[in-house]
Amino acid sequence: MFGTLFLKECKQTVKSLAYWAYVACLALFFVSQIGEDWNLTEPQPGREGQYGYTYSTDETLIMEKTLRRLTEDYAQNSYAAYPLGFYKRVILGTEEKEKMGDILAELTGKSKEELEKLGYDYINEESSFYEEAQKDGIEMEMAAPPQIDFGVSLAEGVSFERFLELMEEADDLIGGGSMYTPARVEHGVEVPQTYEGALEEYHDIIEKDRYSGAFARLFCDYMGLMAAILPVFPVVARTLQDKRSKGLAAMYSKKMSSAGILFVRYLALLAMTMLPLIFLAVFSQFQCDVAAKAAGLSTDSFAFLKYVGGWIFPAAAFTVAVGIFVSELTGSVAAILAQGIFWFASVFQSIDTLVGNFGLKFIPRFNALGNTGIFERELPGLIANRLFYSILSLAFVAAAVFIYDWKRKGGGIRIGNLFKNL
Repeated sequence: MFGTLFLKECKQTVKSLAYWAYVACLALFFVSQIGEDWNLTEPQPGREGQYGYTYSTDETLIMEKTLRRLTEDYAQNSYAAYPLGFYKRVILGTEEKEKMGDILAELTGKSKEELEKLGYDYINEESSFYEEAQKDGIEMEMAAPPQIDFGVSLAEGVSFERFLELMEEADDLIGGGSMYTPARVEHGVEVPQTYEGALEEYHDIIEKDRYSGAFARLFCDYMGLMAAILPVFPVVARTLQDKRSKGLAAMYSKKMSSAGILFVRYLALLAMTMLPLIFLAVFSQFQCDVAAKAAGLSTDSFAFLKYVGGWIFPAAAFTVAVGIFVSELTGSVAAILAQGIFWFASVFQSIDTLVGNFGLKFIPRFNALGNTGIFERELPGLIANRLFYSILSLAFVAAAVFIYDWKRKGGGIRIGNLFKNL
């Protein structure tokens, strides 16, 4: 009975226009974002400034660059924050600004009067900058913001541990979610890559990633964005299809348990969701293998499938689970709205750290080809992250089973009336 019902659910999903819209969107996103460049060339010396960027975890460098940023924000009294995943410009009040001044005073060894003067220096420099831009015929909106050297440096005796404590205090003053949270600070700072570093990266990709592993990470970074939102559409379509065709009555009358029926549906929807992603992964692996072979290099022939299974599958599993839960709860398209809001918040939550620093972010990002050493360092966090959402997926399915079983026994959910016009 399990196999028969599973195949039936798969067939019903394939018949849905929403499913083929999902497949088309995946394909379009793949073509537009990933493209066809699977080649990797060895970096050549003498091309400084052309090796891209990497992240440094050198504590002294982290403190210096973070201090410069905080000093500029303090001078402008303007701070960027993402408290709920969305950008927010924060301007501190008199009391908060004074406390921020205390933090900078300890970090720099400067007096409050000297720090207060930074704000006036910034205003004067900014005015002069835009006056010169206007003389040159450049509109203010088109002119790049001025880069001002405030001449600050880290005071002697400030340890990295104390620095992180002060950054946490600064983040609290801003309201949380700023660039100064200890987790973001510890993640490292972006610095220009050197030839030696680029050459080491190249050999890491060849030897540790076996060429295809690095491209598989980039594939998951992009396609993971879509796996975190698009699957909810065929899920909702399948639920509404039952509602329109009165299929629920037939489903409720089956001898199979509520858990059996709903888990079969979940597995079928998840399988059909993953099928086009697996196809794109196999296609990408083939292209990667061809490019590596042309360069005389070997690859990991299963890299894309392994990364998709460990990285994208939990995202799709969670999205499908939420879709089923909210659909069973409301009997409407509310699942699209719920997952859409969560997706937008997750995207903005990751926008400032596109390489690692996974935490519990629903959409983990690693938008870089290479950086193998950073990925190895961050891998335990990614594993914990994906396990968390896998377990949470099962919890949502279990909750959906409870609701489904209640309805099957004649219960009702009035909350669905709130969404009847959606």
